[in-house]
Amino acid sequence: MQIQEILIVQNDHENYGISTEYINQISRVPDLMPLPLRPSGVRGLCSVGGNVVAMVDMNLLLGFKEVDINEHKSRVVSFTGELSSNTLLVSDVYNTVEIEQENIDYLENRDDPVIAIYKYKDLLVQVLSLEELFLKINRVNIPAKEVVTGKVKEKNIAEEDSTRFLIFSMSRERYALEIDYLQEIILADQDFTEVAGSSSELIGLITLREELLMVIDLRRYYGFESTQSDENRILVISYDGKKIGLYIDSIIDIKNFYTRNIEYMSDTFERNKIAGVIHDEESLVSFFNEKLILEIFKENDAFVESTIKKSVVDESDEYAMEVIVFKLGQKEYAFDIEYVDEIMDMVASTELAFTESYIDGIINIRGQIVTTISLFDKLNLEAITNEDSKIIVCKISDNRIGFVVDSVSDILTVKQEDIREEHDGYFNNILHLNDGERLVLSMDIDKIVSKERLL
Repeated sequence: MQIQEILIVQNDHENYGISTEYINQISRVPDLMPLPLRPSGVRGLCSVGGNVVAMVDMNLLLGFKEVDINEHKSRVVSFTGELSSNTLLVSDVYNTVEIEQENIDYLENRDDPVIAIYKYKDLLVQVLSLEELFLKINRVNIPAKEVVTGKVKEKNIAEEDSTRFLIFSMSRERYALEIDYLQEIILADQDFTEVAGSSSELIGLITLREELLMVIDLRRYYGFESTQSDENRILVISYDGKKIGLYIDSIIDIKNFYTRNIEYMSDTFERNKIAGVIHDEESLVSFFNEKLILEIFKENDAFVESTIKKSVVDESDEYAMEVIVFKLGQKEYAFDIEYVDEIMDMVASTELAFTESYIDGIINIRGQIVTTISLFDKLNLEAITNEDSKIIVCKISDNRIGFVVDSVSDILTVKQEDIREEHDGYFNNILHLNDGERLVLSMDIDKIVSKERLL
């Protein structure tokens, strides 16, 4: 079954996705009612929509520190159907996104809530199965006690440390990498630029968001056969400010392993190129760490260092700003991407009495009230909305403000030579794109909202 849309939630450690199929609403954390002898993972009871439901802490179910219910970013997610008797307490809600199937890898997990990995912009999102997640709620948890000299003494059981690994395959063998080193996963179907005189393991260079990335065939590095399939992936690894791509066969799983199940074997690295093995039930999984990554960098840096340095210099000299281009009527305008928080489909706003004409109203975005402003009114244009209309949500100081536009055209990086200053009304630059054939007015958001009393 394919997932169509997810809500991305975050904690201090990682990004997670929840299918929006069963989500009813997202709201601020209500008052918590303590529950004696509550199951592990349940914080207590709360009232949502007139119903008393259990407040389940997502962090506790995933083995992290409990969510701070007093933190202003904390939210509760309520559900429909069979899950309606629970709410999920999360640290922070990031965004709701439609799934692009080419960017999601479904995992064959057993008894694990992580069922897929999704690449969204610069984020690596672990998609959760709500059913498997809620199965982690234990029955009533009564702490163990012992009697000493006639008195009951509490027995504190320390939580066992664990490490989270990405498990992948190479030539039907399973390997693992600590998730902390993994920045993202991309499709292996890329255009590679060969590097003359390089090692046999170095496939070449690819461009990833205006940066050159060295890609190593990890299978060749271990002496395996390199086979091509739609499941092939490139793991983008980040270490000590450097990035490298590792070409592997396929993704298998993301899983936590207790420290007692991780066995380091430092004396075998030179021969086997592994840091150790993980005892996973009745099988062993080889894993590597920063030592292998450093070895790969050391062997291949000489071939690509000058090329990457040249790319960085050229980029810093050539590009000045990144903008989002949108349409109002028949003309194109732009916002500096630095201000843009998110882009969302058009939704109906609630009109407010006794406000200025340029204020469309207010909308609720994941429990947060956002004021929407009509740029049509500001520019004296006829306001017409259609199926392509969008709301560009910008963050100005501590306020989030939505701007209604006809459509969003592009997200572009603009060269310095294509920018002409224009201090007229709400504009600060004219962008000369496509060798001057396409003129785009860059809007100064600060001028649009300055001296205006917004909600």
